[in-house]
This record gives sequence, structure tokens and C-alpha cells, in this order.
Amino acid sequence: MAVWIRIALYMVAGWLYGSGLIGEEVKDLVTTDPLLVESIEAGLSIVIAGVSVVWWRLAKRLGWST
Repeated sequence: MAVWIRIALYMVAGWLYGSGLIGEEVKDLVTTDPLLVESIEAGLSIVIAGVSVVWWRLAKRLGWST
């Protein structure tokens, strides 16, 4: 999954840099720092896990099959 996240970071950083919202230093940090990529990957994993748990609890509360 880290490969896909790194590709997405390159695309987002390029778009933000091209539109002038971030500078060269931030673009380089986002695209080359492996610790930042690992942190973003962990954050996305937490979000995905959280969405699935919330969906399960909503299904239980509304009586849907789980």
C-alpha cells in the first residue's frame, strides 16, 4: 500500500506546488521523506479501520445484517 500512497503524494505535492500553495521545501519533504510516508500510511490505515468499525456499529444499531 505504501507504493500507492507514495504515488498519490507525488501527484498531490505536484498539484499543490504547481498551483503555488506549497513551496519547494515542502514538496521535497513530502516526496522524499520515508518517515512522512509511513506516518501518512498509518493515518490512512486508521481512517479505513475506523470507517469499517463505524459502518459495522451503524449496521448493528439499524438492524442490518452484519
